[in-house]
Amino acid sequence: MSSLTELPQIRYEDPLASIDWQGVDRDCWWLPPELLSLSGVAEFERLALKTRQRLSHLEYVHLLQAGLWLESQFMARLAGLAHRCADAGRSVRFLHELREEAGHSLMFVELLQRSGYGVDGRGGMGRRAVDLFGNLLSSQSALFWAMVVIGEELPDQLNRRLRRGVEDSTMSAVVYRIAAIHTRDEALHCAFAREQCRHSAARCPAWWRALLSPALSIALDLYAQYVYFPSAVIYERAGLPSARRWRTLASANPNRRMQVAQMLRPTISFLNRAGWPVSNRYCRPR
Repeated sequence: MSSLTELPQIRYEDPLASIDWQGVDRDCWWLPPELLSLSGVAEFERLALKTRQRLSHLEYVHLLQAGLWLESQFMARLAGLAHRCADAGRSVRFLHELREEAGHSLMFVELLQRSGYGVDGRGGMGRRAVDLFGNLLSSQSALFWAMVVIGEELPDQLNRRLRRGVEDSTMSAVVYRIAAIHTRDEALHCAFAREQCRHSAARCPAWWRALLSPALSIALDLYAQYVYFPSAVIYERAGLPSARRWRTLASANPNRRMQVAQMLRPTISFLNRAGWPVSNRYCRPR
C-alpha cells in the first residue's frame, strides 16, 4: 500500500474563485448559434435575435441541468469507490475526481442562480429510465464503466464545440470560462473512465458483453436524446409558441442530427474497440 508521501499530488483550482461572476450577462449568446438544436431551420432563423439568443441560454441551461443530474449520480459512486478501495493511490484519484465534480456542480448552480434561470430538478422518462438502469449496476461491473464513458463524453463533446466557437463580444465570457474549466477537467475524467472501461471489459467474457450491449445501446440512445434534444419545456421557456412543434422541428433538423452523429461517433468507436458492440440511430460504427 502506498505511503502518504508517495501518493500523487494533483493540483486543484477552485472554479468558483476562477470566474468573474459579476460578468453574467443574458444579452449575448450562451451557445454559438450553430450549436442550437434549431440551427438552420428557416422558421427559427427568421425569429428576432433576442429570441434566438434566449434559446441559446435555455439550451445551455439544459446542458448544465444534465450535468448536475449526472454528476450527482457519479459523485455518490465515487465516494463509495474511494471508501472501499484498498489502494491508497486509486482512492486519492477517486477523491480528487469527486472534488472536481463537486466544483463543477457548484459552478453550474452559481450561474443558474445568478442568471435568474434557477435550478430545475425535473427529469423526463428517458432520464428516469437511465437512473433506474444505472442504480442497478455495481460500481465494479464492466457495464457500469461503459455507462460512465457515455455519461462523461456526451456533454463534453458539446462543451468542446462551444469552446471552438468564436470568442468575441457576442459570446458570454462567463459561459466560455465555465466551458474552458469543465473541458480541462473532463479531459482527465474521460481518459480515466476509458481506462477503467478497457480494464473492466477485458475481464468480462465476450458473450456477456454481447448479451448486455443491446441494453447499453438503449441507454446511449436515451441519454443522447436527453442531452442533445431538449424537452418542449425549453422551447416554451424561451418564448417559442407551440413548443411541442418546435421540438418536433429540432428532432427532424438535419443539421442537428448530423451534429449528434459527429458527437456520438468517438464514444461509439471507443466502446466498439473496447469490446462493446453498441450502435445508435444517428450513426453506425465505422
